[in-house]
Amino acid sequence: MGKVRKVKTRTPTGVNISADLEDALDVGEAEGVGPIEAICMHLQRPDVEDKLNGLHSFAVLALRKEKVREICSSDLARIASPLLCDKESAIRNAAAGAFRNLSVFGTEVCDFLVENDILTALLALIRGYDLTKNGFENELHADTFLQAIHLLRNLCESSPTATEAFNQANLLPSLLLGFDYTKFGLEVAITVAQMVLVVSENNSSSWNVLASSNILPELLGITTESYAQLYLNALAAGILCNVPACSAAHTREILNSLDKLLSINPQEQLLSCKNEIQNAKSKNEVPVLEISMETEELTESQSTNQSKQNQCDVDVTLKNLEHLLDAQRLVAEIITNLGSSDDQSNWGTDSEQSETESVADYDMEDEQTDSETSGLPANFLETIKQNKVIEKLWQKAQPLEPALEKIVAQQETIKDKVSKLRVSYLICLQNLCNVLTEEDLGGYSDIYNMWMNLGQQALKGTEDITVMEAITSLMRSSLSLLKSRKDLFSQMTENDLNLIIDGASKCTDLNIRVNWNRMLGTLGSLLSESLVKVIVLFLLNSCAQENDLWALSEGLDALMDIFAVEDWPQIIAELEMCDRVQALEELFKSKLRQQRRDLKERRPTIYTVKTNFARFVFYLNKNCKQ
Repeated sequence: MGKVRKVKTRTPTGVNISADLEDALDVGEAEGVGPIEAICMHLQRPDVEDKLNGLHSFAVLALRKEKVREICSSDLARIASPLLCDKESAIRNAAAGAFRNLSVFGTEVCDFLVENDILTALLALIRGYDLTKNGFENELHADTFLQAIHLLRNLCESSPTATEAFNQANLLPSLLLGFDYTKFGLEVAITVAQMVLVVSENNSSSWNVLASSNILPELLGITTESYAQLYLNALAAGILCNVPACSAAHTREILNSLDKLLSINPQEQLLSCKNEIQNAKSKNEVPVLEISMETEELTESQSTNQSKQNQCDVDVTLKNLEHLLDAQRLVAEIITNLGSSDDQSNWGTDSEQSETESVADYDMEDEQTDSETSGLPANFLETIKQNKVIEKLWQKAQPLEPALEKIVAQQETIKDKVSKLRVSYLICLQNLCNVLTEEDLGGYSDIYNMWMNLGQQALKGTEDITVMEAITSLMRSSLSLLKSRKDLFSQMTENDLNLIIDGASKCTDLNIRVNWNRMLGTLGSLLSESLVKVIVLFLLNSCAQENDLWALSEGLDALMDIFAVEDWPQIIAELEMCDRVQALEELFKSKLRQQRRDLKERRPTIYTVKTNFARFVFYLNKNCKQ
């Protein structure tokens, strides 16, 4: 037999691509055009093999980020989209896979696809599936459905226009049939559930259909050890949570169904899969063209059978692990949503809280009241306590053991999911700090220990920005609950304080720097006068050097917090604060004039500080005269 030249590509799980990219490139060279133009030529030829080669090449290029802009500036999407409804099943499958690859690159790309009317063909493709039947015709038929649903989910997640088109197509009732994993398998059920979770968020057009369905509450009651089924249960809980009537009616059932996931220690599961993680090929690698020259096809097939089987076993183990990590991350988001109400929609992040503060005198304390928890759903607090949710959330918010962290770092997909999981649990705890009482969170001592533990993690300085922001946000929220317990901070030394100040002064990220400064403002009402003076001096200096208007306003607000309870006349005199704050007021006004067009959603925060700081300056001047 003659030599056989094959092209191998590495692609994400679930994307069926075995592209012969060389064919497209060869045609481009022969006809004097680039690869994208060559692919377009292939797609417009009548021969099925030509179209398949073109689509496979499209799929490979679509995975290369540097090619996305070039693809979007060409006619490729417009030419390829009708192939989603081609009479040949292999072409439909290849087209859906290629567009799915392209859609992962975010809002701009998805908007481009929607503007190029991909939805007409895509919705027609999905509408052609009759889920009342028992399963799919074959594996290719099933895979095309999966690719199409993944693509539609990406479009709806990024584009309101896509969600509206989905609503008008009235596909939701038939898609709910896909939840039957006994008929279609868990992969299909999970993919459909992921899609429905996206389209049910803030989409009232979907709520009546979901509220009248029995399948979602039924899924909550299924007890299983399978991570895939647990993920499906969590997705069903998340969908119910998106529907206000269902969320209120099933709060206890939702939380109880998630308890199994909350009880699983992800670090133990990661450790049990360490061999698979180390041996796995990274799913985030950029696809590369690998040309191999083999003399005999049979010989190549025989030599790779064992490695393919081993890789398959690794992929299955990693897929189960990914299901667990995704499910546990979703649990944190569901608990956060259940612990909020329409009146508490501003509790998502610390920056949002600050932006909704009312204009008030600088000396009014921002203390939590009992009324703040009155909007919690029925049975929420009781179930949180009964299932020891706070303790379980805290366990999952911990960093990986160093040895395990090194193992996880070898597999980009797992590493990313672990990081997102931790951030979700930190944010969930932060939100609960804003809606629960100190007693519900375990008491002042537990909150203080949490704050100290997080501080030790943050001051190591090894965290990535996303994790560090989540840590400092939780620190800030937990510290605000300790305002009445000066005794807990009686042992803090100037050296301890300087560690925090050093972290704040070296921080380059805006949100994290604001969190540090706001914490220093809170500590200013808890520490002795000598330490308060250190904080005040730092805030005065850091505000004078701050370039960002919002960060400056938050720093000034933290400074005012320190004088909300005590006047500290000695500090005012020794630091010559009257002159300093007047200079800061002028700086603030100057930056407000320069940056007022860029305030956007932070406008309320900044103008609140503007009003309060003018009163603070007046107060200091009056104090100095006395």
